[in-house]
Amino acid sequence: MATDKTDTEPFRPAFHFAPTEGWMNDPNGMVYHDGTYHLFYQAGADRRRWDHARSDDLCTWDERGCKVPDDGVQAFSGGAVVDSDDTAGFGPDSIVAMYSGHHDDEREDQRVAYSTDGGDTVSMYPDNPVIPSDEGDFRDPNPLWYEADDAWRMVVARVHPAPDRPRGIEIYESPNLTDWTYLDTYESGDQSWECPSLYELPVAGTDERRWVLTVSVEWDHVEHHVGRFDGESFVADRRVRADHGFDFYGAQTWSNAPEGPGLGLAWMSHWDYAKSLPTTEWTGAQSFPRELALTRTDDGVALRQSPAPALESLRGTTLATVSDESITPDHDPLAAEGVAGLTLELRATVDPGSARQVTLGVRDSADQRTEIVYDAPGERLAVDRSESGAFFHDDHTVAEGPLPLRADGTITLQVLVDRSSVEVFGNGGCYANTNLVFPDPASDGVSLSATGGEATLVSFEAVELSVD
Repeated sequence: MATDKTDTEPFRPAFHFAPTEGWMNDPNGMVYHDGTYHLFYQAGADRRRWDHARSDDLCTWDERGCKVPDDGVQAFSGGAVVDSDDTAGFGPDSIVAMYSGHHDDEREDQRVAYSTDGGDTVSMYPDNPVIPSDEGDFRDPNPLWYEADDAWRMVVARVHPAPDRPRGIEIYESPNLTDWTYLDTYESGDQSWECPSLYELPVAGTDERRWVLTVSVEWDHVEHHVGRFDGESFVADRRVRADHGFDFYGAQTWSNAPEGPGLGLAWMSHWDYAKSLPTTEWTGAQSFPRELALTRTDDGVALRQSPAPALESLRGTTLATVSDESITPDHDPLAAEGVAGLTLELRATVDPGSARQVTLGVRDSADQRTEIVYDAPGERLAVDRSESGAFFHDDHTVAEGPLPLRADGTITLQVLVDRSSVEVFGNGGCYANTNLVFPDPASDGVSLSATGGEATLVSFEAVELSVD
């Protein structure tokens, strides 16, 4: 749960989950049970275990300590489900988690843990491993219920090929979560994938449904593969980069969530610098929960993602509203508004007009700022953190991706600013870009500028965000 230690820990998030102390990376075992969202996660900087947090509102989190320990075999990533019909025999409505056991000789096998008291205590299945293995790079099991034949399925990553299996995402079936049979592999070619999650979503406004397989790629970013699953094999129609920022990895969705299967989050960091961040008592945070949805477009089925509706509960004072103002190199329409803050939601609609670039600056001061830059000719949106403060990895300063103009010639932006992160959503969820930033607390301004011509700020709203 976020704590108010701004004097001693200026980078501690206000509305993103970070542990009170110690290391955190991938989210694990995300399951909704009896009115509570459970988030297990990789803890332990050098040897991994599962620690546990829970929330009623997705904004405030109660830390519950270690639940899947390193008992000589490290507990690597995995998923969890509610076993409503007691197929495993642990008890009705048990939370059943699957995780990878990582051995000191690098072997990885698949294991089960379960809770019969809503996550308060977790027991290890006595007959682990449920999928033995003599190979390494075989990890991150994630189970799901397959309604078509009333049985379980599981996806697990074969990160590198084994002598008898190609690299990719392996699919298994089980009647009871403990006895598993291999079915097929969705092959990854020459890429390394991990942290798979498989779920089905409706296509908004139609009677169609599609399956989404989310994978983390090359220890760098997340992809959503949209396609079809027949219970045995997955076939992708489209691959979509989930987030164009540097700090969105290991994404997973909540099983059993009342909002549906598209609610998820990801670890907000990058392996190239995760262990050298300028935080003190804690290291690692999770993105704000977001919802994934599918919609039909002229180009086929497209994926949209946006902050979870829980964001509504964080909205406080409206700091400014602006409409129909010009943006030029000499005129910032926000200058007279005095918009400032360390925890903000910004919503803007911009018409680039004749401008080559339009730049929204956040966490702004005389010598620090994070720039959200729209390149109008190229129709690309970038986040530039080269002047964002205390820490940057030289190879990870500018994160960008395509953001085509909408039919009316505008773009829309929704920006979530926290004490050490900036999350950008473009054009109603067509685009996302998540990055860590570490500016001084005094760098709290917001600005707008244009180069090469005149743009128009069609509309703008700035709102304070707070968990109080």
